[in-house]
Amino acid sequence: MTAMINQWNGRLSQDLPKAEPALFTQTVPRHLVHRTAGSEVFVTGLRVTGHNTFEVGARWPGSHSFYGPITRDSHDPMLLVECLRQAGLLIAHVAFEVPIDFMFITHEKRFAVLPAGLRTAGTQPVDILINVTAHDIRRRGRGFAGMLFEYRCFRDGMPIARAAIRWSCVSAAGYARLRGEHLNATSPPVTGCRMVTPELVGRRHRRDVVIAHEPERRRAWRVRLDPDHPVIFDHSVDHVPGMAAVEAARQAALIVVGRPHALPVAGDFSLHRYVEFDEPCLVHANLDDGIEGGLAVVRVVLEQGGHTAAEGTLEMLLSGA
Repeated sequence: MTAMINQWNGRLSQDLPKAEPALFTQTVPRHLVHRTAGSEVFVTGLRVTGHNTFEVGARWPGSHSFYGPITRDSHDPMLLVECLRQAGLLIAHVAFEVPIDFMFITHEKRFAVLPAGLRTAGTQPVDILINVTAHDIRRRGRGFAGMLFEYRCFRDGMPIARAAIRWSCVSAAGYARLRGEHLNATSPPVTGCRMVTPELVGRRHRRDVVIAHEPERRRAWRVRLDPDHPVIFDHSVDHVPGMAAVEAARQAALIVVGRPHALPVAGDFSLHRYVEFDEPCLVHANLDDGIEGGLAVVRVVLEQGGHTAAEGTLEMLLSGA
């Protein structure tokens, strides 16, 4: 069990929630979670439970082209993180009535999941109940400018994960001003970078590798994305998506720990700047305090143009990997 989940579990309510079957009947409309393909929608329902509190249903598929499962026995923790992202968008649009054309900016993202909560059920899907509480709500005029979502996740009535995401949002016009010359960027360039071997990062397909070798720097890799990737670029964006940046951090961490199927069971990230398409972005990864009890803490920094674009830590579970 990770140190982070141990810390958060101390605040879990003793009254465990019971999932309403209606929360898992069907996936929500794609546009509410900013996805184009129906196969990339994992949240299945929303219920308001109180003042700024919500329940969201999510369904982990038995198989997925990008989000695993990582091994026969374990779902990919990044599938959980993607579900949290989608749950937050759903609540923002439906409960807080953030207009659908607003753009969202993630500032902080942290999560911790119990390894037992990731177990697969053969090829069958797994239903996850997500309790969400909104804090630190900021307004802009009559609308909302951002807030902090805290998540508690349950499987079969038992707590399996805690998470938090702090975000803000901006209108289309405001976003255009914010992005300036980057607004019309459509995809990363196709370059001659030598990609990391898929097997080193637990992947079977080259297109799922998101980092390339950086010969001039030790413990550093270059973010390199396939512009035609059907999941990373499910819809048009003008910068490297946040989930892709976290995936780059995960893959660098896997190389550092030397276990291609290690599980990132906890993460804590601060995202400071957009990662742009038009200049190299390096991922630096180093072990923090070595390996203890089957867990390795990896410190990761994404650097672009001499600035830190994102930074954080990943707790990698090595046992059984």
